[in-house]
Amino acid sequence: MAKARKVTGVAPLRSYYENARIILPQRLEEVYTWEPFIRDETRREELHNMRISIKRLRYTMELFRVAYQNGSQQSAVSGQGSSDLTPDNQYAECLAKLVDLQEILGDIHDADVVLEVLADYASQLGNQGKQGPVYPGIVRLIARTEKARKADYETFLEKWDQLSAAGFKQELLSFFNSSVLVHCSTMVSGEF
Repeated sequence: MAKARKVTGVAPLRSYYENARIILPQRLEEVYTWEPFIRDETRREELHNMRISIKRLRYTMELFRVAYQNGSQQSAVSGQGSSDLTPDNQYAECLAKLVDLQEILGDIHDADVVLEVLADYASQLGNQGKQGPVYPGIVRLIARTEKARKADYETFLEKWDQLSAAGFKQELLSFFNSSVLVHCSTMVSGEF
């Protein structure tokens, strides 16, 4: 698993919303460093690293969510009907898309791990001459898992392509840097 990229430009004396504007785009860029590898379904490690990067972005967005709540301006974020959403709802919509991608990539990774374990087990049985009645079941389970993985991979690519065509990355970057951010001084006491 790839280590998280170091976030630069954060200053402890800066406000919460200013640091959100610094950190979130860097986490998003980390996700997109893995994009060149997604068209090759055999790049298991890179797909897993993309999932981890999406998870980091998601959790960072959840941490900074308060900075995007209760804004009065509208901001365009990918998705149909987004212009009718409040900034908080737009933020939730973006998070939901990231969660969806993370879960699909998680299913792909789970299948990769299962396939590796099953292949090792089948190999051990074959090497020991103990194929017996269990071996055909293992072979069928491998085939079933490969089919599920392929379907998940195709679903991931479809969703990724849809988000790319809609300009999701650019719109997220725009949203992260929008003036919707709520300054701490304008928040009502107790909103944290």
